[in-house]
Amino acid sequence: MKTFRKAFLLMLILLLVAACTSTNSDPVSKSEEGKDSEAKSGGSLTVAFNSEPGNLNPMVYATTSDTNVTHMLYDSLVMPDEELKMVGSLAESWEVSEDNKTYTFKLKEGVKWHDGKPFTADDVEFNFTALAHPDYDGGAFWRVESIVGAVEYQAGKAESVSGIEVVDETTIKFTTKDPAAPFLSGLFIGLLPKHTLDGVNPGEWAKHESNRSPVGTGPFKFTKWETGQYIELEKNADYFKGSPILDKVIVRFGDANTMLASFISKDVDITTVPVAETPSVSSLDYAELVTQNQLSVYYVGFNSKADHFGDPLVRKALAHAIDKENIVTSILGEYGAVADDVFPSSHWSHNPDLPVYEFDKDKSESLLKEAGYEKNSKGIYEKDGKPFIFTFEVPTGTKEREQSAVLLKQMWEQIGVTAEIRSLDFPTLVTKLLPKDDGGAQRAVTADDYSAYILGFGIEADPDEYRSYFGTNYQPPNGYNFVGYSNADVDVLLENQAKELDLDKRQEYIWEVGKKLAEDEIWIPLYEQNTPHVVNTRVKGFNPDFRGATFNAKEWSVE
Repeated sequence: MKTFRKAFLLMLILLLVAACTSTNSDPVSKSEEGKDSEAKSGGSLTVAFNSEPGNLNPMVYATTSDTNVTHMLYDSLVMPDEELKMVGSLAESWEVSEDNKTYTFKLKEGVKWHDGKPFTADDVEFNFTALAHPDYDGGAFWRVESIVGAVEYQAGKAESVSGIEVVDETTIKFTTKDPAAPFLSGLFIGLLPKHTLDGVNPGEWAKHESNRSPVGTGPFKFTKWETGQYIELEKNADYFKGSPILDKVIVRFGDANTMLASFISKDVDITTVPVAETPSVSSLDYAELVTQNQLSVYYVGFNSKADHFGDPLVRKALAHAIDKENIVTSILGEYGAVADDVFPSSHWSHNPDLPVYEFDKDKSESLLKEAGYEKNSKGIYEKDGKPFIFTFEVPTGTKEREQSAVLLKQMWEQIGVTAEIRSLDFPTLVTKLLPKDDGGAQRAVTADDYSAYILGFGIEADPDEYRSYFGTNYQPPNGYNFVGYSNADVDVLLENQAKELDLDKRQEYIWEVGKKLAEDEIWIPLYEQNTPHVVNTRVKGFNPDFRGATFNAKEWSVE
């Protein structure tokens, strides 16, 4: 690092990551202390989550529900380590040119797809070219946008992406238009086999049969998907990083209470546990609690095109009506903390000096009046004859999120705003946030698709991931900006940070992004939550972190 500030910042990050990691240590049963804990090969394990995947194609609007499974099926060119440093996965090594624009990757040799075909540089070129295809609408174009020729190819002005070059079977070269700070992190995405999808229009990938019978290079192979029940995987004995310890992993999905009951009956080995249930499960002699720091923020998001929510004054008014401390204290306890920034507080992207919307009902009502609202005879604010009543989309599966939504509804009602909760499963919510036309293609969000929702978002590898959520050009079908946010200053800042290699300067850009997002309050940050998992003590090696609950599944074992 060139400056003391950089050195201090890096040290702080490492300490925070280390602190998070220390809480994620492998569970050890009290009855097993002092015994030989060497992992033995074989056996099966069942892990349960609250939502079923939408599909198993990491290139098509991947959600956490999807990546809980796909992290075990696919490999990426590079991946983040526990310190957020990008390290090789399918890439053995790489070199960067002096002008920081050309990356030459040497791939690991002898890697095979699950069907036995060899993995080569042609597969890499196929994947990242597809992300720039004119018909691709899976939300990941931002990963390749900086590559020479990607924009031209997407616009139909070129036959290929000139900045992607296959040198030989195990060597591939990428050239960017400018130095790109997040370029490496953008390569952290599971790669698909060219021989499976070659000739299939990327615009049709979301409907392709391989989404439910995937072929990857990862530590586990897909064997079965029983819709609404479970997905079954078997070990990839020929995995290039070494065979997994387990023979089989079964991923179940269902209501949190049902999955917890299955854990208690020992039909499930690992599952997330509602915070309120942690004391009772920790008393079981065969259970251990393992905490996952997700580097994430739970928030309320608004459709800026819907009635009421295009005005920042209204969004700020709703923010002032929220008693975040009450939510954290009553629902999350030791597993939560109040959030006032969309960037996680333990990450260098977090700006500690932001506008904060303290709980203040008088201020909330004052802002609504400033926005042109007046209370009607029923005590509900209205404007131009339209009562302030909206549908609040709440995905089921996470009890704390569902309970938070109920409190939010009550808090908003206290100031004269009515939120009508609509509970729905996560895949259904995705169809509202990322709608499709009658032909099945992604389309732009309209005022009729939804009004507001509650979700969480976290950093997997780099804060540039936020560009796809807040950049004007990344509204569906081009990205994840389903709230329809548009701020020219933020667009410039997001582009500038992506080109800045100096960490201090890049941090300044990111902090300014956080400040402007707080000023506009298109998302209302609510809280950060560490997720408790309950694990049967027969399981060894379960070590979830911000990268995902199944990221190290290769190391899992059972006694």
